[in-house]
Amino acid sequence: MLRSLFSKWRTSHLLLYLVIVLIPSLLISTVATQWRINVLQEQETKQALHIASLHKNYVDRFISEIITSIETMAISSYAEDQSFEQLQAIFERAQQKDARLSGIYYYDIDGNTKFGSNALLQPFNVSDHPFFKELLETRNTTISNAYYEPTTGRYIITIATPLLDDQGEIKAVIAANLRVRYVATVLEELTPDESVKLLDENNKEIFHTGKDLKTEHKTTIDTQLERVPWTVSVATSNVNQGTFGPFFAFSFFGSFIVMSVLFLNFRIRMLKRQALQERIQNEAQKLELVGTLAASTAHEIRNPLTGIKGLVALLSEKHKGEQDQFYFSVIQTEIERINEIVSEFLILGKPVVEKQGYYHLQQILSDVTPIIKSEANLHNIEVITTLPPEPLYVLCTRDHLKQVVLNLAKNALDSMPEGGTLTLSLSKRQEVAILHVQDTGTGISKEILSKIFHPFFTMKDTGTGLGLVVCKRIIEAIDGTIEIDSTVGKGTNVIVTIPIQTEHTES
Repeated sequence: MLRSLFSKWRTSHLLLYLVIVLIPSLLISTVATQWRINVLQEQETKQALHIASLHKNYVDRFISEIITSIETMAISSYAEDQSFEQLQAIFERAQQKDARLSGIYYYDIDGNTKFGSNALLQPFNVSDHPFFKELLETRNTTISNAYYEPTTGRYIITIATPLLDDQGEIKAVIAANLRVRYVATVLEELTPDESVKLLDENNKEIFHTGKDLKTEHKTTIDTQLERVPWTVSVATSNVNQGTFGPFFAFSFFGSFIVMSVLFLNFRIRMLKRQALQERIQNEAQKLELVGTLAASTAHEIRNPLTGIKGLVALLSEKHKGEQDQFYFSVIQTEIERINEIVSEFLILGKPVVEKQGYYHLQQILSDVTPIIKSEANLHNIEVITTLPPEPLYVLCTRDHLKQVVLNLAKNALDSMPEGGTLTLSLSKRQEVAILHVQDTGTGISKEILSKIFHPFFTMKDTGTGLGLVVCKRIIEAIDGTIEIDSTVGKGTNVIVTIPIQTEHTES
């Protein structure tokens, strides 16, 4: 059976450990790892966008420069009415200055090559090329897609612009062929480690730089050019999640430590709470035991005491000697003390039904003040009483409330063996009467203050540890509260609040 109980206890604690430590640690480390992956992927994406923008700007600027150059040639050739020889010389100088050009040619409106910057081995016709047809239709500068040019043996791009007469009719065409490989080489020098493609409007590859990544391991960032319907496509490697094992392990280890500390803190709190509940339960059982004992023995104790008290009184009348009278007074005092202890037990355990009434709180304090002052005078203690002029009525048992004030005052006096000041002040706040019993004594430490209302806790050699417990029981029975504020070396302030009764019949 013990083994079964231990097994159940171990299983429950293991489940609790899994729920509070291991599972959250796994979740936290998984989320942290995924967050790290997302951050790195975002950085890769931003880098790819930057590269795409860099290449886009270069290609756009390159094309704009070529367009401007050949349009300038076209305008100047018409304005100056230059001969074919002059134009050919201009074409040759332009090609020599710009390594991006593979040739500049002059075509008639039928697409036949008349001359160019390069010597023609044989004339060729471009009338069937899409860029030439588009130029004839739009009468604007056009740009071809990349195509293979047999005469040069290279892939080229052609930018063509029309030469218009005074009536706006096309009389010839000037076209510049661009070296695709040259542009690709320049871009590759800009970003040698990146995979970049330039695609035409049909998504056909014009050129490609860098290494080609596998489709499943890459993310592409596309950017449209402004001058032509082409696309710069930059491929960025996806973050390899398999390389995040160490990061996952580190984050799991860190979260495991944190969650373990939280778990231990949780367990400590639970154990403290359990210990507190057990202590409260034990104290309640003690009180119940005391109450049962007091209820069953109170009458048995008081009846003999009444007889003893009467017989002592008779004996004191018979024996008038000074020493005898001293002994009789001591006996009477101890009998009264026994009666007080029995009364405290009855209140603490199962309070007897006392008749409650509406009593003037100032009057109750006035009744006990002389008793307090007489005791204070013996210890060189000044008593200050502050009472409001307005009567404050409360529903209570008068003798019980007097007992509370006397008990609190007695504790205050005991804390000032060298003299001091005891202040009893009564005030009203909204519908509550507030009584302050304040002294300038030695004060109470926080550790002791936390135990001061525990049954049987006392710092006096002859105390029962029930005085403040009885006071708290009496005050709570009339819906009041009692609190203690104390500073070591400065004194203690006991605050008692009692509901005020606005409608009453004075008892």
